[in-house]
Amino acid sequence: MSFVSTAVQRILEEGQFCTVAATTPNGPHCTPLVFAYSGARVWLTTSRGSVKARAWRTDPSTAGLIRDGDLSVAFTGTVKTYDALDTRTWGAAVAGATSIARATAGFSRKNARFFAGYAFDARQVPFAWTPPGRVFVGVDLERTALLDDEGVQEGRGRWGGQPVSHASFRRSSTGADPLSVLPHDVVSPIGREGRGALAVAGERGLTILPIHWRADATTLYAALPAETLAIAAADRDATVALTVDSPSAWRARDMVGAMFQGVAEFFVEGNVGSGAKTMRAILQGLAPSADALVRVTPRRVVWWRGWTSGSTIPG
Repeated sequence: MSFVSTAVQRILEEGQFCTVAATTPNGPHCTPLVFAYSGARVWLTTSRGSVKARAWRTDPSTAGLIRDGDLSVAFTGTVKTYDALDTRTWGAAVAGATSIARATAGFSRKNARFFAGYAFDARQVPFAWTPPGRVFVGVDLERTALLDDEGVQEGRGRWGGQPVSHASFRRSSTGADPLSVLPHDVVSPIGREGRGALAVAGERGLTILPIHWRADATTLYAALPAETLAIAAADRDATVALTVDSPSAWRARDMVGAMFQGVAEFFVEGNVGSGAKTMRAILQGLAPSADALVRVTPRRVVWWRGWTSGSTIPG
């Protein structure tokens, strides 16, 4: 996609983090990364051995979400990986040397403060987080959508369909606290509610949507406009990843977050009969302008805190 609107371009240039997803056997894998926008591509860097990098070797399709204030840009595209240790990428790197050099310079300028944090913590940084352990990734954009709390402000490319919904809603009353599997020093920074990202595996591939989330005593909920949910072209019970984090403006050591991979149930106002009042009460507490509620049943939980990460299967 060689052209994006002025509003979309501003967010691509000024947003600080890009939440990006890859397809894995466990469903979408969705985490935040620093990024830069150059030459009509979104540029990222990740560890050579990361889940995303390994997944993109098999399936280079991806989706991303960049937030700046109350506006977000959702995009889908195709990954091109440049790895100094992988001879298969050398030809493309030589052919695109000029654009890669320009992107590298822009990436370094945009994220200079973040890289200063690496220098400050140099003795603690694991090899996988250092330049020799990383790969450079360019995403060719295929679709973009400008989103806010009211819905879709504009879209480019072929987005899909109608929001799916179960016909009845019942509040969950059994089960464990969805945050109970996380270390305390992860739960404390992320809290129990806020803004997050929902990666959905839909009919046309992955999409990441901005959401408001909350962890109740037994349930993980997300709220968003039905119009926004519709662009994911999801089945009624889709595999998803709900990602929440407490970012740091300059130190990777202070980045904290969690990703809940599992199955989602979708409920849209106007399509829900039994339980509609209960559903509206939950939405009112989460995001009053939202008219779609998502209930996520986690099957696997991944967490990170600085250089440390872990995963667990909820009991």
